[in-house]
Amino acid sequence: MGAEPNAKMILSFQDYVKWDLEQEERHEFFDGEVFAMAGGTDDHDLVAGNIFAELRQHLRGRGCRAYTSNMKVQIRLKHAEVGYYPDAMVVCDPEDRESLFKTRPKVIVEVMSDFRRDHVEKFMVYQHLDTLEDYLVINQDPAAPKAWIYRRATGWDQETVEPGGVVELPSIDFRIPLVSLYEG
Repeated sequence: MGAEPNAKMILSFQDYVKWDLEQEERHEFFDGEVFAMAGGTDDHDLVAGNIFAELRQHLRGRGCRAYTSNMKVQIRLKHAEVGYYPDAMVVCDPEDRESLFKTRPKVIVEVMSDFRRDHVEKFMVYQHLDTLEDYLVINQDPAAPKAWIYRRATGWDQETVEPGGVVELPSIDFRIPLVSLYEG
């Protein structure tokens, strides 16, 4: 297991990026502190893999790129920097060239493992990304398929996608039946 930094040590975002590369597990970053990420479930991995695969295929030749949960996103808040690993992310800005993290995503996807964290904490932070147009949260449980979409164009109002519905991300002209995200 990778070493945790000293609890009293505060890291810069750049130091965190370098430190995280040397760790066996991934860590998220908030205002100088790092937090180990929990392992995923079979259902979480299936849904995250399916949405990434569909996004990647859809974006071929369109000038945008889909990333998996191995790519960090950096968010600069008024008094803090944050580094998260979204489950999937779409970047269309050719100026977003960092190889270890992105700063200008157009779409962020989280496969929900913690309602409060994905719907409240991360959502509140992600809204500070000027380029973010769509934030998609997908329930990982195939017995309860559901998704929530938040769009900048609607003032971040929540849209719920129920079984039988279609997930739409107009910022990248993407549509997929919700049920497709749960197929193994």
